[in-house]
Amino acid sequence: MTSVEAQAKYTAPSSFPHLSTKTSRQWQWPLQDVFGDLRVRSGIKFGLAALLALYVAEVLRLQHPNWSILTVLGMMSVPYVGSITILAITQVAGTIAGALVGIWLVGDYASTPVVFLTLFFFVLAFSAYKFGRAQASPVSLGYYLVGFTTIAVTTYGLADPGQVWQAGISRVLEILDGALSSLLVTTLLWPRSGREEFEEAGRDALNAISNLFSVHLNVYLQRQKAPADVEQMHRAFGERLTVLRNLVQVGSKESAVFQTWLSDHGAFLASVTRLFCLVLDLSRNELETPILRSLESELEAVADAISKEFDILTRSRRANEKLGSSGLPEAFAAFEKKVSELREKDGFSSTRFQNGFPFSRGFVVLRSLRDELNNIRAQTQSLPAPGQPAPEPKLTSGLLPTIDWDWVKIGVKSSSAAVISILLLMWINPPGASIIPLVAWLLTILRRPFLRAGGMGDLRGFQNCVLAALGLAACVVLLILVTPLLTDYPAMNVALFLMMFVVGFTTARSAGISFWTQIGMLIIYTIVGLNPQQPVPTPTIIDTFVGFITGMTIATVVGRVFWPVLPQMVMRDNLLGIFGDITALFNGGPHHEKIQKQLAILPVEALQASRQIRIAGCTPQEKARLGALIQALQTLSTRTLVLVSRRHTLPAIAQAVLRPRFERLEVEFKQVLDAFGECLRQGDCRHALPTLNAAFSEMEDAAQHIRKSEILKRYCLEASFVRMLELVDHYHSTAEALEECNRLIGTLKIHRYWGHCGL
Repeated sequence: MTSVEAQAKYTAPSSFPHLSTKTSRQWQWPLQDVFGDLRVRSGIKFGLAALLALYVAEVLRLQHPNWSILTVLGMMSVPYVGSITILAITQVAGTIAGALVGIWLVGDYASTPVVFLTLFFFVLAFSAYKFGRAQASPVSLGYYLVGFTTIAVTTYGLADPGQVWQAGISRVLEILDGALSSLLVTTLLWPRSGREEFEEAGRDALNAISNLFSVHLNVYLQRQKAPADVEQMHRAFGERLTVLRNLVQVGSKESAVFQTWLSDHGAFLASVTRLFCLVLDLSRNELETPILRSLESELEAVADAISKEFDILTRSRRANEKLGSSGLPEAFAAFEKKVSELREKDGFSSTRFQNGFPFSRGFVVLRSLRDELNNIRAQTQSLPAPGQPAPEPKLTSGLLPTIDWDWVKIGVKSSSAAVISILLLMWINPPGASIIPLVAWLLTILRRPFLRAGGMGDLRGFQNCVLAALGLAACVVLLILVTPLLTDYPAMNVALFLMMFVVGFTTARSAGISFWTQIGMLIIYTIVGLNPQQPVPTPTIIDTFVGFITGMTIATVVGRVFWPVLPQMVMRDNLLGIFGDITALFNGGPHHEKIQKQLAILPVEALQASRQIRIAGCTPQEKARLGALIQALQTLSTRTLVLVSRRHTLPAIAQAVLRPRFERLEVEFKQVLDAFGECLRQGDCRHALPTLNAAFSEMEDAAQHIRKSEILKRYCLEASFVRMLELVDHYHSTAEALEECNRLIGTLKIHRYWGHCGL
């Protein structure tokens, strides 16, 4: 906790209350309001880091201080502190490696363009791929700096190969100046901890679920309609879940400490998502009035214990502090005992086999809620509290790493844009040649993270390019007018601080760098590169921004033509991933824990991508249908996880009758999921989709056969019959969730916007 935050939470007692109050109003309260804002802090940190880097560059007489400023802008996008040693070594190693690669390429192959461009392509593609593939690791910034420095050295080295070593040393010093300045400011001034913010975001998410539980419990018990603002509550929880997801992605770059706990944070995220889905599932079940009257006191005790459990889980705790007891195990044990007594009194015997489903389903949801809350309690106690040291690194599973084909495509695209830029430099030497490769590479490599920052990826890329070009033309006119005012060193520092403050302020709560933010960052880099402290000729300003526009155009064409990153395509890939993971659960494949985490994360990304689809064919009503489908898929995922974990409990006495029906139903499940995937791949949901009616009828007939047979007369009061009843209900509920997804997919109009439209 910083000193400002400590002052906000604690005020020392005083013998003169009126004087204490007056002093607080005059000095503390305004500062707390201003500097307590995360965005203001971020803006100040950006500005101070840039001023420090510029000052060091001037002291060392570095050739191009704008590379230091651009490095600050890139490094400050990871706002969390951690192991300074790891980050410093990573940044230094990446910078030096990139410089050596650039010197090697220019020094040995500048006279053989084919070999030079081929090696240049593969170096940039590899660094871009590793940067994206290792997002959840501090070393990702090292790979980023390899490509960044290679471009920096190559761009200036090609102009004069004989001075490539001097150019390489200058770029290394400039980039290290920016990297270490940003590292110093981030560490010393209002440091942010990914672990602390994850803990706070987790409590916020659990608070939202607690409020939803109260609403949906009333719907379940009293058959009330959900309030009108319940959808807003669902959306608010989705935003909190997005924050958790982004913290898992970005916060793990903090240090080896967060990286060590990464699997635990991922498990917590998956549990919170399943808990949310279970709360939604609770209100979809009905409870008969006689049963409600018989269990009213026990249900109230369970609901009260669950509410207390939420209160305990959302309360901040000190390191090594044990969580208190909510009485949930005792309340649920009494509830189960009462249910058993009702069964013995023929409440759910064979004569009421069918009528027992509604209650049984709600009972299963409540039990799953209890289990998930127990999981979250265990995870909360295992997660590190602020100030707790890192444990020993956990051993990996030994699995071979998989290839992330999305980042393979981005690596190929970004390196292709840089190669095209270098070709222009070698052949026609266009205006602003030194900035073209950098702009083309940066604006291509970060296309996919644009979606996490609230952007649209490559959607409307050409439109945004035209708008940005018009904005850059306006910047040219403005710079021509104000450049004389920036010849004073203090004026230049004030202008730089204000520009950096705006960038830091607007990106403080963002999960990434959007297109327009990156355009602003490159504008700052360009202005500093002009060195307005000395008279800047007007043609130089124009040429520089022409090069800027040229690099942006190359990035737009390459990004939009080759494997464009479109929100509807990202959403499609996420939905296909959900279908594949559910199918893998039915197949009983390995890596069950990994699949659970993916089923928690993919719907969040899919929902976020669906909100960025801004095409005429995707109306607000269509977005609402997409949101309903994703929510239904979350319910399907939760019910499938419960089913798969319970399907081995089928009593031996019913194996011969029910097991073949269950297997047939699972085959039908997978066929329906395959049909869903085919619809999304073809981009047309107007085709008839298969239903589960035949297999479902067979299972109903088998259940009726068991109900009418002599089996239940002997076993209806035993736990084996109860397990069979619940297992049948699991298949019922999973089939119902799948049918709901079937219905929702049939209402989609994806053929209107599924293609590569929205230029």
